[in-house]
Amino acid sequence: MSKSKRNIVLISNMYPSTKNIRYGIFVKNFVISLEDTFEIKKTVLTKKEGLNKLFGYIGFYLRIVNAMFNAKKEDLVYVHYPLHVAPILCLFNRKYILNFHGSDLIFNNTLKKFLSVFLKKLIKRSAIVLPSNYYRAFFLTQFEKEKENLFVYPSGGINRTIFNATTNVSKSDDFVIGFVSNFIEKKGWKVLLNAIEILLKENSVSNLSIRLVGDGPDKKEIKNRLEKLNISYTLKSNLTQSELAKEYNLFNVFVFPTYRVDESLGLVGLEAMSCGVPVIASNIGGPKGYITSGKNGLLFKAKDASELSKKIKEYYNYDSEFKSEMITNALETANDYDSEKVKSQVIKFLNTQ
Repeated sequence: MSKSKRNIVLISNMYPSTKNIRYGIFVKNFVISLEDTFEIKKTVLTKKEGLNKLFGYIGFYLRIVNAMFNAKKEDLVYVHYPLHVAPILCLFNRKYILNFHGSDLIFNNTLKKFLSVFLKKLIKRSAIVLPSNYYRAFFLTQFEKEKENLFVYPSGGINRTIFNATTNVSKSDDFVIGFVSNFIEKKGWKVLLNAIEILLKENSVSNLSIRLVGDGPDKKEIKNRLEKLNISYTLKSNLTQSELAKEYNLFNVFVFPTYRVDESLGLVGLEAMSCGVPVIASNIGGPKGYITSGKNGLLFKAKDASELSKKIKEYYNYDSEFKSEMITNALETANDYDSEKVKSQVIKFLNTQ
């Protein structure tokens, strides 16, 4: 008789839907990676806008209460983005596994400061999961917590059966810059377009084009800016992981110009590397933890469009042999984040809880 699986009660206020495929995709990947080992019972919230967001959260909170009442003592309760559900979880006297991802550790408004009071109570009796060593260090500046209770888990890692370098995609003769992101200003899209404007004025990169993938409040502004730049571009939204992997394979270089303090890992940079694409990134947060400048990519000062333009030009002017070496190094870096490798690590961690 086969041994029954242990239950994981999964709680997350971010989860993909048909309309928003990439929203919380790392949470879905977490579920997929563990469903062979654990019985996962999901209580999740998909993306909502306007008044629907308010009603969505009310229903979400009620479903959390129901899930907790039905949870057995031996069940694991695993919470992604714990800040906004902390008051509900404080109603129940039990241990949690809290997985922080970025903004849920930045208490920069009145609501977040209020919620952080409840979060601090949970942290004292919970195991903590963080996406990178950078964010582990950041967590320790915020809270006094025994180091052995912290586990670094890079958001499910990279599924290299999907994100891999392929010869099935025919690249254009252009030098293609890639950008994959949520379209908000702090992700650095203005910095990137300012850098491209500099390169166009200098005429220092031949056949320059850009491919952007994402969605968000700044999408219309980005499109208007691209039209004014008079550059060859494509702009796509809501791609599946397989479609996104094809996009990465069309890039010559991936630019990751974020300047968010809470950029805890930067999974898109690792996805690009897994497709054999070196990354030019801001020298902050998670990206500086896996990018070695001049080896698998380049780093530039955050918000500095002039320096970014120089780094793009620097990579463009490398000879083919050096570029091939950087591509090899990028692939090797991505291998360290292979989803199968990190899966075995997180299973071992969960079995100790």
